[in-house]
Amino acid sequence: MEANGMNLERDKMSGDLAKPTRAGKVKQLRKELVWLMVLLALALAAGKQCAARDVVRPGEPWLDSRGRPIQAHGGGITLWRGVYYWFGEDRSQTNDSAKRYVACYSSRDLVHWKFRGQVLALSDPEHLGPHWVLERPKVFVGKQSAKFVMYAHLDDAHYKFARVMVAVSDRIDGQYTFVKSFRPLGEESRDIGQFVDDDGSSYLIFESRPTKGFFVARLTGDLMNVVETCFIPAPLEGGALVHDKGLYYVVGSHMTGWRPNPNVYATAPALTGPWTEFKSLAPSEANNYDSQSTMLLKVVGSKTTTVIFMGDIWRPRELWDSRYFWMPLEMEDGSMHLPPPQPWTLNIRTGETAFSPTSK
Repeated sequence: MEANGMNLERDKMSGDLAKPTRAGKVKQLRKELVWLMVLLALALAAGKQCAARDVVRPGEPWLDSRGRPIQAHGGGITLWRGVYYWFGEDRSQTNDSAKRYVACYSSRDLVHWKFRGQVLALSDPEHLGPHWVLERPKVFVGKQSAKFVMYAHLDDAHYKFARVMVAVSDRIDGQYTFVKSFRPLGEESRDIGQFVDDDGSSYLIFESRPTKGFFVARLTGDLMNVVETCFIPAPLEGGALVHDKGLYYVVGSHMTGWRPNPNVYATAPALTGPWTEFKSLAPSEANNYDSQSTMLLKVVGSKTTTVIFMGDIWRPRELWDSRYFWMPLEMEDGSMHLPPPQPWTLNIRTGETAFSPTSK
């Protein structure tokens, strides 16, 4: 009996020790509140970070899904099965200096980009010598066959070769294989651009220095060659085209090398012209906000159509850190205006854009 009594007393004492005191409860509650505040702060920070990534910020570093700067300089956009693919020059410092690289990224909203890989890693294909050039890659989708065709400016260090390169792949984000190089229409070709009309016809835009202008040439059905469509007698490079509300708009940059200059535009009722005189795309003193045209991207939404100016802010001493200047253009009755850089958002479904200058 005494032993049982001792056990009961011991159990009672153990229960008293296990039962938290009032001070202990307060201490535990404080810990829980601190953790709750930490979690709330982390959630708010994550929300702000996510919201920030939904904003296009011209001229600021643009990171891909890996958190690395996007390497798609002088690039072009190809829409394939509801997904946008962005191809451009990969200028990463870790690249083999003997090769030239093209990177590919994909997105459904034109804001968040997934790295798909270096789809071209090309050794000198035409024995062009040191510092050979591969610039402004563009990818077209084949209709007659299930293949994808990449065009790019191919040149030697002195820009005397002046040709386009053609490479093909069975997948849009697969490895592209060099096929040939040639001078389109028998003309010198340096800066190139791409244009796909509303009827699906594909065109190559290329600057021809000796003719003091640039050509818009329709690609053949197999995308392996071009036929002449029109010649625009204006000594410009960085050519870009868009078709909107019955008018064709062409944008170009003056020939000042890496240095930015006031970009200009003209319009015509048809690709064959007649073309208006060229006008400044932005105030001349703005110098096109230090950017150079590379493409005009049309986004057709359920409520409106937006045309995005895609430009490059080149940093010739640090090409890997060159930036991107994307802004929605203001277009009405044949006029085109490039607004000053500011953060903005895009609703890919409706086509609507909005400026958000106070967003951080």
